[in-house]
Amino acid sequence: MRFISILAFLLIQTWGLLGQKNITNFIFGHSLINHEFQVNPTPSQETSVPHWFHDLAIASGHNYTVSGQYGFLTQHVNLPPIAQWGFDNVPGAWDSDNEPFTDADFSHILITPANFAQWQAPNINYFNENTSPVQATVDIFEWCLAQEPDIKLFIYENWPDMAPYLSADFPPNDQEWDAYNAYTNGDFHQWFLEYHDLVLENMPNNACVKMIPVGPAISTVLNQAPFNQIPVTDLYEDDAPHGRPNIYFIAALVSYMAMYEEKPSSNYPIQNIIHPILSDNYQLCVDIIWDYLQSFNFSNGESRVFCNNPILSQTEISTNQSSFRVFPNPAKAIINIESKLNKFDGPLSFEIFNSFGQVIQNGQLNNNVTSITLGQTRSQFAYILIRDKNGKVIYQEKIIM
Repeated sequence: MRFISILAFLLIQTWGLLGQKNITNFIFGHSLINHEFQVNPTPSQETSVPHWFHDLAIASGHNYTVSGQYGFLTQHVNLPPIAQWGFDNVPGAWDSDNEPFTDADFSHILITPANFAQWQAPNINYFNENTSPVQATVDIFEWCLAQEPDIKLFIYENWPDMAPYLSADFPPNDQEWDAYNAYTNGDFHQWFLEYHDLVLENMPNNACVKMIPVGPAISTVLNQAPFNQIPVTDLYEDDAPHGRPNIYFIAALVSYMAMYEEKPSSNYPIQNIIHPILSDNYQLCVDIIWDYLQSFNFSNGESRVFCNNPILSQTEISTNQSSFRVFPNPAKAIINIESKLNKFDGPLSFEIFNSFGQVIQNGQLNNNVTSITLGQTRSQFAYILIRDKNGKVIYQEKIIM
């Protein structure tokens, strides 16, 4: 009996280790990831993503270690980096004074540009500099791949400077807050999509180079009930805008789900420093973010955010493109999908993505012609995917808006 008990104990321990995921993370960041000099001081580093990310990882049975440095891309491109950051409760990953970068065995890189550089295209050189956001990022990523060939590379899409939207001092009024969120999800987000696309064009095809849409995901949460009842002053503390613990907690949720590719533990013990609306509706917040990340895809169905999402290539489409017709194209408010198949082998479904990778319509097809109302969208293009009863894409087309 004692042998059986010992065996059972060992099996339980082994099962736990099999489910454990370890991330060793280096961050090329600034204060929208790690905000140390708060207007409203906190007990520890609650205004940092690593603080909450580590808590979420431990609650889910994983390990997370991190090192990072401050700066913008023009400083980060001066390689090798150094480990400047330290946290009360998060283990450090690298002693840059005494060991090379390769000794840390980093598994994930996180990088973020300035949040006030979006006034010009991401491939245009910075003022008085000989590099652009795209080129600096490519240089940093290529250096990291040379140190660790299997490392996963992530762009952290932050949130924009709020000052241009304020007629007076912080905080914004309701109209200014709405305008700020519209920019976060509009031109600011579009800049990051272009930035990501251009970085990908200059990286090896076998490299995992993904983007975490932190700012838009936060905005998506905060503009839904009941989270839209949280006062702005409980979210941000200035017009930079540096966040308070609630913002960095949501940012960590987005980053955790993107990098671990899973929802965090439903039993996560939320600290009292988090606003009660957020803590009382934690699972709803998680579900909103998870749905947002699940639909954050390229036009071909490949995930922009998850490294392990399979790439959908044209050769994987099982039905000839002539089996369907989408019209009119260019389109405005309504498009029609005509099936030229005699009958469906089970129900067919469709998804329509805007150029930001967000699902704007989905549903099931009729046997003949299905009319779909697109509604208003700022996107210049849309992409339609048609799936068979097993979820396999059998048709795709780009729609000009």
